Amino acid sequence: MGSSRAAALATAALAAACVTHRTVLTPRATMRGTPQIVEAIVRAALQLDATLDRAADTLYASDAVVVANAQVRLSAPRFAGVTYGGRVSVATASVTLEGRFAWALVDYRWIGARQAEAGRATFILEDRQGGWRIIHVHSSQVLPWEH
Repeated sequence: MGSSRAAALATAALAAACVTHRTVLTPRATMRGTPQIVEAIVRAALQLDATLDRAADTLYASDAVVVANAQVRLSAPRFAGVTYGGRVSVATASVTLEGRFAWALVDYRWIGARQAEAGRATFILEDRQGGWRIIHVHSSQVLPWEH
């Protein structure tokens, strides 16, 4: 009876070793935030910016720094490749939370009447007394050979 149990355990261990397993890391939620909340703020910032909506200003800390294509942007349009009169769609978004900070990596596309531009942005947010605020954004247009 002991040898059949040992054989069963050995077979189970061998089978487990042959199984391919992919570990998916999920961001940890903080006291006041989840990746979904942060992603919603990032998406809103992009969409409001494309329409020059002043409500976008409420998403940023007063001391936020926004850089697009290596130039500081002080008002809308804040993001590389975005101009007035189009719409923005987010292709991919990845959010990481660590303590009171979050960062999001975003691929977006701006579609205007006569052109379309692809961009990438890195957002850094901080959980402040008034809630999550964008404290830094860096965006750049995707070069044609990077599509």
